[in-house]
Amino acid sequence: MVNIKADLVIVAAGIVANTDWLKDTINLNQRGYIETDEYLRTNQKDVYALGDAIWPLSIPANKRMPIPSAVAARHEANYLVQHLFEKKPSRPFPGLVGGQLLEFGDVHAVVSGFPQKSAEFAGINAATSIYIDHLRPDFIPAEDNPLGYVSLTYNKDTHQILGGAVMSKYDITAQGNVLSLAIGHKLTLEDLAEQDFFFSPSFDRQWNILNLAAQHALGLHKF
Repeated sequence: MVNIKADLVIVAAGIVANTDWLKDTINLNQRGYIETDEYLRTNQKDVYALGDAIWPLSIPANKRMPIPSAVAARHEANYLVQHLFEKKPSRPFPGLVGGQLLEFGDVHAVVSGFPQKSAEFAGINAATSIYIDHLRPDFIPAEDNPLGYVSLTYNKDTHQILGGAVMSKYDITAQGNVLSLAIGHKLTLEDLAEQDFFFSPSFDRQWNILNLAAQHALGLHKF
């Protein structure tokens, strides 16, 4: 056992689906989550399930995985309302990316998709690249040019972006939505490296930090 001094410890223990009362009525998977088909239907006629008790389709994994969040439940509910009265839904549930926000003190962080460990759990040959740089051009004084941190998890074979995170003392949480869009549309590192973003030295640099993070993951030199 190792003792480590810390001012604060945050434990994220995860969740367990409260589904014992459904046994012998609704099919559950090996972890106790409700099994649904691609239309969120259970094994019982006219009984649907959504939210933290199911494993929805994960877009980056292309398989079912737990994605517990209020946003995920809202997307699932919206889909269900649109197709509830169709004899056979016109399209399956499209899946989710998954995202979380953390604000602690003056630090803002967003995580989208999933990290390398989750990718490996899904059987994907994945890698993670971490990039740190100032958010604005180098000629902006340091006191007005905060650092940004970006991690990108990607498929090593196809370069498809599977997950990512951004963090800074400056509020760059909107960049997390950009990553979510990239992951949801199965973009590659090359796509993100070349994407055209706006430029204004008061807000950004000629290459956005997401451009630079993708270029860094590809082993490219700054241009």
